[in-house]
Amino acid sequence: MTRGRRLSVRALATCTLLLSACDAKAPPELRVGLIGVFDGAASSSSGMPARLGAQLAVDELNAVGGVLIDGVLHRVRLIDRETANRPDAAAAAARALVNLDSVDVLVGPQFSALALAAGAVAEVSQIPLVAPMASSPSVTANRAFVTRLAFLDADQGDALARFAHDTLGLRRAGVLYNAASDYGRGIIELFGRTFTALGGRIVGTEQYNIDDPGDQQPQIMRLLAQQPDAIVLPNFSVRDSSQVRILRTAGFRGQLLGSDAWDAIALRGREYVTGSIVVGNWDRSSTRPGVLSFLQRWKVRHAEVQPRATAAATYDALRLIARAAEQAKVKSGLPLVRALQNGGTFDGAFARYQFNGTGNPIRGATLLEMRRDSLVFRVTLDPRR
Repeated sequence: MTRGRRLSVRALATCTLLLSACDAKAPPELRVGLIGVFDGAASSSSGMPARLGAQLAVDELNAVGGVLIDGVLHRVRLIDRETANRPDAAAAAARALVNLDSVDVLVGPQFSALALAAGAVAEVSQIPLVAPMASSPSVTANRAFVTRLAFLDADQGDALARFAHDTLGLRRAGVLYNAASDYGRGIIELFGRTFTALGGRIVGTEQYNIDDPGDQQPQIMRLLAQQPDAIVLPNFSVRDSSQVRILRTAGFRGQLLGSDAWDAIALRGREYVTGSIVVGNWDRSSTRPGVLSFLQRWKVRHAEVQPRATAAATYDALRLIARAAEQAKVKSGLPLVRALQNGGTFDGAFARYQFNGTGNPIRGATLLEMRRDSLVFRVTLDPRR
């Protein structure tokens, strides 16, 4: 055989091997797109824990072969896209995951304003989206493809009012909130309705604008003039920390009631917040099996990292998607959403959910008391439906 002939045969053999490799089907995948703020100040309490929680769930699912969808095991592949803390950036990340990465399901972002924008993309694309921590009612309102795992904003107001009246024996409450915040307004409105229906009284309501200079001392002094025994502050910690300090400096010794916008870990160690009651989506000291199992697995993987609520919520999101895909025998589309939203009870790391056919599962709100160096569980109140 001539040298040229030998080269031709070798080339033909090589091409045959390449074609065979190309013809071999890649193993099927369930492609999950994760949207998050993974950089900057917001990342430490939301983005990075969410990514770690998601990856933990993916690794556990793949360790047993993946997700069984219509009789075929699918490996779970996590594809994340960074977003700036802006709605337009979140929408762009969602579009990239759908159009460029061909994901089957979207998870995140964590904040309501971002999840609202990403959810609009999911709805148009008919791709299911699970929002682990978004609590605004607008995120799921009139949307067929979006499911939340957090409680609704307003549910916090009801839980705070019931605890304040029935457990703490409070009867006179004042409120201070951001006038432009639908979040704060919703909490205050339901707090007021529930508190007054129980026999309490709202003795003062004050507002501020997020771009106001100063620290709301005039509003605070007007509230104190009404002699409340409790003040409700459904505001973010950057505001609450200064508001609480002014209240305590001015001599207020009554009860402070905060929402899940308070970063309880960041505020820990500040004497003036001691005794405050805050609403939490998650109590990591819970003895529920779902919490204990998650914490055990987390400690094995991330012993040096403190678990956050966003990690537990995103971990649940991946597990719930896997369960729905197995039940629906599909990996995307409306059938998967229906399986997810009609899945009944799920004892997760983040909460114990009761899925009732909507994007808003029934779940409880946890009331926590802030101590100087810890958070103390008080009670978990189920929402009244």
